[in-house]
Amino acid sequence: MVAATLVKRTWALTLHRGEVCYKRLGCFSDSPPWAGIPGRQLAGLPSSPDAVNTNFLLYTRDNRAKHQVRRSTNPSTIKASNFRAHRKTRFIIHGHLAGADLPWITSICKVGTTIV
Repeated sequence: MVAATLVKRTWALTLHRGEVCYKRLGCFSDSPPWAGIPGRQLAGLPSSPDAVNTNFLLYTRDNRAKHQVRRSTNPSTIKASNFRAHRKTRFIIHGHLAGADLPWITSICKVGTTIV
């Protein structure tokens, strides 16, 4: 099982010297503008989407108190949510080093559901 997972991840990831490529996202290098800029806090190449495991926390007028977790790689989580394409959508982006569980982010998300 571990060997199968390793082979699968190796096929999904093409590694070159100073560059990493991921299906769906494309390639990233360790030269400017991604890295190599004085004062930029990023070191190395970006982690794989599997390692990052990005989630989207959805607040709507139908669920103001508690978010719904959505994953871009799993469309069924979006279909099963309170998301409606015809409604206005706002994205709150917390930044690379911050976490989504900071109190100010939750507050902004909840207030955003009350604005028309």
